[in-house]
Amino acid sequence: FARSQGSMHQRKRVIGIPWFDADSYGPARAAMSDGGDMPASYAHWRADADALIAEVEEAGHEALKVPIAAKDFIPWCKARNLAPDAKARVRFASQVAFREAGFTGGGGTIRSRHR
Repeated sequence: FARSQGSMHQRKRVIGIPWFDADSYGPARAAMSDGGDMPASYAHWRADADALIAEVEEAGHEALKVPIAAKDFIPWCKARNLAPDAKARVRFASQVAFREAGFTGGGGTIRSRHR
């Protein structure tokens, strides 16, 4: 039991969080198919994003801020036949987190990090 419990604590999920900076938020919001559903102000969006990061970290996971730049994200969506919306932003952020974390195992857990 102690052995399996110890290995559980060594594994940490890296959760990709779609991220905008103050300058890119307005143009990115305008380019999103669900932009009207996003907070109108960057300050409001940032408060929501910071709260999400706190939840992820309180759950014992690592939050990775993944920049969403419309110039890169929109073509990424088109290549996958996806609408540029919240679901696609989460998918994009998850893929980047997967890559950035040096993923080496199954089940969505991170066993090692290569940086």
